[in-house]
Amino acid sequence: MTATPDVTHILHNWAQASDDARGQVVSAMYEELRSNARNHLRKEHRMNELQPTLLVHEAYLRLVKVSNVNISGRTHFLGLAGRIMRQILVDEARRSKAGKRDRALQTHLTGEYASDTPAVHDIIELSELLDSLEEVDPLYVQVFEARAFAGMTFEECASALDISVSSVKRKWKITVAWLEERSKE
Repeated sequence: MTATPDVTHILHNWAQASDDARGQVVSAMYEELRSNARNHLRKEHRMNELQPTLLVHEAYLRLVKVSNVNISGRTHFLGLAGRIMRQILVDEARRSKAGKRDRALQTHLTGEYASDTPAVHDIIELSELLDSLEEVDPLYVQVFEARAFAGMTFEECASALDISVSSVKRKWKITVAWLEERSKE
């Protein structure tokens, strides 16, 4: 989806934009966000109450309230949305797990990159692993979130993070291997 000039202007002035203006951006990008949410939730190990529409609506409420960042464009916005969706999924998993200690919320990563990602992770475990990796190098986590949660291509990641496509591919491969290794421990 190509952002319209008004959306682009609001994105570039996100920190100064009103909640209504931020809401217009989220509305304009709703279908893309919903598609990302649907793709991620489609591979859930078990069904839960969190449907793509609910995930996007919850992300919408959180995105509109984010006012302390400057967003450089569509891909940066999608990366932020991906991070917020990850937080929502983790919150939902913790809530679900609290009620059903014996069954954790499982998730597969989706999209074109599904074959080269860690097979199955408990979303809480995945988030904890990403948090520990973030202490080492936040860029690896940003690449992972952009690909796995925001559904970005390697090229979109490179643009959003202002690094080369080859760097994104290398960081993706290292992150996936690192997650695989740590999830076995």
